[in-house]
Amino acid sequence: MENKRVEYAKKKNAQGYNCAQAIALAYQDLIPISPEILFKMVEGFGGGMGRMQEMCGLLTGLYVILSYLTSDGNMENGKSKMHTYNYIKKLHDNFSKQTGSAHCLILLQGQAPSAKVCKSFSPDKYLVACEVFEDILKELHIDFSQQPTFITD
Repeated sequence: MENKRVEYAKKKNAQGYNCAQAIALAYQDLIPISPEILFKMVEGFGGGMGRMQEMCGLLTGLYVILSYLTSDGNMENGKSKMHTYNYIKKLHDNFSKQTGSAHCLILLQGQAPSAKVCKSFSPDKYLVACEVFEDILKELHIDFSQQPTFITD
């Protein structure tokens, strides 16, 4: 059975959502933030951070979700920063190992970011991003489904 989150993210990207929006919204059910707010929060991360082709938007979109899931949220005496940083680094490193880089410009071989360009290279970056993220979710014992109910098509 295919991972519907991967296909959902690709579909949203093809509909005009940037890469960060598309992938973050594929995991919207894991955090108590409305899809509209999440969409707005990650808008500037697409195209490698504001189309500057720096850090891959698939990663930055997932960093938002992962940070929410790993932070203790304690603004007075938070103790979760290093825990969160370690999982962000793990996501980054595992993605980079499988794709060759975490930088948009390198991943897209110098081409401008677009849904068509992002899908044209191997390996499938959406699939890799979802797989490495879901491996971390499993390690953190966070329940999730590859067939979430909010994806109806």
